[in-house]
Amino acid sequence: MKKLKTALLVLTGLMLAGSAIAQELTLFTMPAPRKIDWSSPRSLLTSAVTNNLTFKHRSHKHAIGHVFIQLSHTGRKEMILTGSVPSPEDDSSNKVLKQGYGLGILFSDMAGRLEKTEDLQAEIVDRFESGRIAYIRFKLSEANYDRLRKFLDIYRKRGYGNNYNGLNLPREGLGAGCSAFGMAFVEVAGLLHPVWKEKWPISVRIPKTLIGGPLTGNKVSPWKVVKAGRWAKESEPHRVLSLYEPYNIYEWILAEWQKENQQKSGRVKLLKRKNAYGLEYDCTKIAPPEEPMFQGAAAEVEDDD
Repeated sequence: MKKLKTALLVLTGLMLAGSAIAQELTLFTMPAPRKIDWSSPRSLLTSAVTNNLTFKHRSHKHAIGHVFIQLSHTGRKEMILTGSVPSPEDDSSNKVLKQGYGLGILFSDMAGRLEKTEDLQAEIVDRFESGRIAYIRFKLSEANYDRLRKFLDIYRKRGYGNNYNGLNLPREGLGAGCSAFGMAFVEVAGLLHPVWKEKWPISVRIPKTLIGGPLTGNKVSPWKVVKAGRWAKESEPHRVLSLYEPYNIYEWILAEWQKENQQKSGRVKLLKRKNAYGLEYDCTKIAPPEEPMFQGAAAEVEDDD
C-alpha cells in the first residue's frame, strides 16, 4: 500500500508538472515618447524631430515606437526575445538631410539586424517601471509554437533580418520595420483579429514629389517636406504607406484592459507587471494555419536541413 501511495504521488507530480508546461507568443509594444501626428507630412516630420529630443528612456527611446516579440516554452526552458531594428552603421538621418531621400526614407531598404534576447531584457526593465510598454500574450498549442519557432529560424538563416524597412513584407523576405516583423508572427500563427487590422494601422498617401532617393532618383530637401501641408489626393501621383502603429497598439491594449476590468466578461485574462498592462488570450485550441509560413518568391525558396 505504501508503494502504491508513493507511485500515485509521483504520477500526480508528473501530471501537475506537465500541466504547467506552456507555449507562448507575446507581442510587446513601446509607444513613441509622444504620439506621432500623421495628419500631414509637416506634422509627421515635426513629430519625428521632437520625439528625438525626449529625456525619457534616453538610451532606448525609440522615437517612432517599437514592437518586438517573445517566444517562450517552459517545458524546453526556452525564452527568446527579438525584434527588427536598423543596424548602427545605417545613418538614415544622413540620407534625409544630405542625400535628399525626403519621405522616400519610409520605403527605403536599410541595413538591419534582429535584436538579441539579452539586449531586450536589459532594455525593458525600466519600461515596466514607467508603464511605457504594453503587451499581448497568446497561449499556443505545441504545434503552433513549433511553427513560429521554425519561422524565426528560417528568417534568421536566410538573412531576412539584415534588411530593415524596405517594402515591409517580412513573410516575402522584402524588409520589415519593427511592427511588420512582430505582426508577422501573429499572422503566421493564424491569430490576427479583424479588429486589430482595423484599429492598429495607419495609412497615408505620400505625394511622389516628396519621395526622393533610389525609388525616384530625385532629391527632396527636408524643407520641402516641412512646407507640405497635406497628403496626396487619390487622383494625384502618390505611394501609399501602411503600417501597424506602435502607439495605436499601445492605446488599444490599455483601453481594452480598462474595459475588461469594468465588465469582467472573462473573455480575456488581464495581466499587469509593475506599471505595465497586458492581455492574455488562450489560443491553445487553435490549429496552425495550412497556408505556407512564407509568401511570394520566399515561399519557393528551399532550405537545407
